[in-house]
Amino acid sequence: MQTIRVKSWESFDDALKRVRRAYGQYVRTLSDGSQFERHVKILYRGQADAKWPLLTTLERKTNAEIDVLRYVDYAARTVNELESFTGTRWSVAPYPDLEREVRAKQDSLRVHLPAYDYLVHLRHHGFPSPLLDWTESPYIAAYFAYLTSDSRNPAVYCYIESPTFVKVGSGGSPMISLMGPYVSTHRRHFAQRASYTVCTRWDQERERHVFCKHENVFARGDETQDVLVKLVLPARDRLAALRRLSEYNINHFTLFQSEDALVKSLETRYFDLGDA
Repeated sequence: MQTIRVKSWESFDDALKRVRRAYGQYVRTLSDGSQFERHVKILYRGQADAKWPLLTTLERKTNAEIDVLRYVDYAARTVNELESFTGTRWSVAPYPDLEREVRAKQDSLRVHLPAYDYLVHLRHHGFPSPLLDWTESPYIAAYFAYLTSDSRNPAVYCYIESPTFVKVGSGGSPMISLMGPYVSTHRRHFAQRASYTVCTRWDQERERHVFCKHENVFARGDETQDVLVKLVLPARDRLAALRRLSEYNINHFTLFQSEDALVKSLETRYFDLGDA
């Protein structure tokens, strides 16, 4: 993993340009001399401390080894209570049908998560999730990096799944799968321009995917796939960054869209930024 230390908030854009120059465009000369060019998607994640590992909320909750089918079973059991409380209906099939769907659509190199929209919704409401969240906006990521006032090493991670549009793997080795943004789910998903990844390894004996740590893949340092670049931001520029992000209309309310989030954004406005 490459680490770039950003000297000031004003130079954050320069660091982003550096990453985009290195990974944001794939160009290859074809046999006829023409140029094949494609834009490469870069995803971003902000964390308050650059020393923290990249962990899902499921990993923070338990050290137990949980496979996809076991997790889907847990999630499916929550549907009736949430539907009864919220009045929202989710198209979540009974677990036996979900199990058949998983077994039919997965193989050793391809993980399948059924009821993906519901799993994303659960994650946004705090249910432990194997989904590691990213955003398409580096500025939203920077907001999350600078969110807490006690952060000493805020960081924005840049993730490039496949710089050359080719991704390979081997059964049994940890692999990262990008689930993508196209899902009908909680409105925070769209406000935060979110995408998600899961990391799994194939258990040949049980013929199922088991969730594991993203760090297992990033530690390989492979420059052809699953590339990670860490931008370490200066903590002293927190207020300058939050002020500029507020000008972009990036604040707690616009990202979380609840009454509590509105109050949090007002707290930041008057107590941190000193707006009169």
